[in-house]
Amino acid sequence: MDDARNATHRRGAGVIGPVLRETLGLLAEEGYGFSIDEVARRAGVHKTTIYRRWKSKPGLVAAAMQAVAEAEIVVPDGVEPIDALEALAIGVAASLRSPASLTALRAMVSAAGEDPELLPTARAFFAGRYRVATTVIEAAQRAGDVRADADPTLIWEAMVNPLHLRAITGAPADDATARALVWMLLRGCAAPNGSLMRRWGQAS
Repeated sequence: MDDARNATHRRGAGVIGPVLRETLGLLAEEGYGFSIDEVARRAGVHKTTIYRRWKSKPGLVAAAMQAVAEAEIVVPDGVEPIDALEALAIGVAASLRSPASLTALRAMVSAAGEDPELLPTARAFFAGRYRVATTVIEAAQRAGDVRADADPTLIWEAMVNPLHLRAITGAPADDATARALVWMLLRGCAAPNGSLMRRWGQAS
């Protein structure tokens, strides 16, 4: 019986990737008007398999968008927190230049206005994109580079939300813009005697 349970679990885990990929694909192609039946058909699974794991369409969309957020925001290894922060912002800009990701993001934001159930999904998507970055900012605070009284979430929001807005409205979300936003914000929240101020020759 344990072997049968394990086999069922493996089959269940194996459908997650295809289902989430097809959900994103349909979201990009059709907006929020796609059906669970379409996802099931394209993923090669029965729709009851989808409903067993995700109880509703908003729940499925939430899982798909969360997977995007987690996959696209990766902390570089072996670099200082400030450099990692710049790399993360550039990574966000790069992801927003992906047609599939951008179309899915636009569709999700639009759908959130149509279906109140998707508002938590939209918030969770952005929270997922913030979570990794805020740990990097906290590391910069511990290193004495960023003021300890600065809110890490607000710093990251101020860095990347303009990129999201630019992408959604069709303006460039390029690497140079991402880099400029990072350093503009860092100048405003740099610790008085940290390495950033010494780099700029402004330490007391």
